[in-house]
Amino acid sequence: MQTLLKRWPLLLVAALAAGMLLVLSCGGEEKKEGGITPGATAGRTPTGETPGVTDTEIKLGTHYPLSQNPAAAYAPIAFGMRAFFDYINDQGGVYGRKINFIIGDDHYNPPDTVEVVKKLVEQDKVFAIVGGLGEATHSAVWKYLEEKGVPDMYVTTGLAKWTEPVVRTRFQGNPDYVTEGTILGMYIAENYNGKKLGLLLQNDEMGVDGEKGLRRGLEGSDVKIVATESYEAVQPDVTAQTQRLKNAGAEVIATYSIPPQAASLVKAARETLNWDVPIIVSGINCSDIFIALAGAQNAEGVVSVVFGPQVYDTDHPGVQKYAKIWERYGNGEQFSNFALYGMSIGEMTVYLLEMAGPSLTRESFLDAAESVCDFSCSTCVGIGRLRMSPTDHRAIDVEMYTRVEDGRWVVFGEPVSFELTTDCTPPTPPPGFEDQPKVGADAEYVP
Repeated sequence: MQTLLKRWPLLLVAALAAGMLLVLSCGGEEKKEGGITPGATAGRTPTGETPGVTDTEIKLGTHYPLSQNPAAAYAPIAFGMRAFFDYINDQGGVYGRKINFIIGDDHYNPPDTVEVVKKLVEQDKVFAIVGGLGEATHSAVWKYLEEKGVPDMYVTTGLAKWTEPVVRTRFQGNPDYVTEGTILGMYIAENYNGKKLGLLLQNDEMGVDGEKGLRRGLEGSDVKIVATESYEAVQPDVTAQTQRLKNAGAEVIATYSIPPQAASLVKAARETLNWDVPIIVSGINCSDIFIALAGAQNAEGVVSVVFGPQVYDTDHPGVQKYAKIWERYGNGEQFSNFALYGMSIGEMTVYLLEMAGPSLTRESFLDAAESVCDFSCSTCVGIGRLRMSPTDHRAIDVEMYTRVEDGRWVVFGEPVSFELTTDCTPPTPPPGFEDQPKVGADAEYVP
């Protein structure tokens, strides 16, 4: 795996060029308006009744590529979750239960995802699926998980359909593409009003959602979209589309694409066409891999949005803490932005398990998820606090603008929030909560 990570740029191009794009309703107790107190089912004993929960264990699962080319890019997210769970286990677990985290290898192939997830649910009897990766891959199993009443937590892809409409069991792990596109459209409207805009969109749900958001963010401005180009995920080179955007007179470019194609756009503009056009890219490109593929000089000045710090933001207390956890539990692998993101999902999951109380059930867990109020996570940008409710299943609704400066992504400006839960009351922690491993921005690293 370490060798794969060292070859990340080449492998990611091959993997994504092959068509792999990066990509939570069960009944329950009556809830009061505004959420219910987590741990309300504390009098119930789940042992033998709740799948994946015993007196000593909580079994969680996920689906990620662990072999073949995509593993080099995306497996670190799963490894980041595992590292944080291992860290919590060494502190005694959650109410004395150790987290058994099973990573199913789906090769980033939807049919394999179906096989992997069915095994996790029907044979391994996992309590929940956490951080399921990929648009096409998770689209193959989201309805199955919904029908089975399995908590589908922090889906790791930005499609709006995961939370529109809200389903009791499913929660989104990163900002949806429509919201993100709206934020990017607002930036274009403010900084390039009256200019001609060209769009490059991946020909799938990501591109559709991204364009919808961009157009929403442009509303009321004098920005005119003069050309829209698309590409298939199997097409790594978008030089031809870039040329057509230039020929159409575009004065600004916005793209909803993944790193290989976004990098191809930048390289074509800068090197082939000698075109110093302002370029705005989707948040999925806010990683070192995009800069490596495009070339730091070519990527200079490219703008995007981000919802967490980068691994090289070593002054950030959350990054410092995660780095220490990774050094001990990362199995010697490289500490990357994807690993950092995985650890944040692990932290948010542990917080819900603790707020659900000692008598853990799926209902108490989902109650906890729908009652999150101002949880201060270790690596959230902006206001740095998470809110969710029965009508808001999006963990992160705040992003910040970022641009490439001297080969690194650097945040600028003020946070932009589309928080749906504008008012909430912090829930009362369940009995024993204070004795659990501390998580969040105020929690210090425990050696």
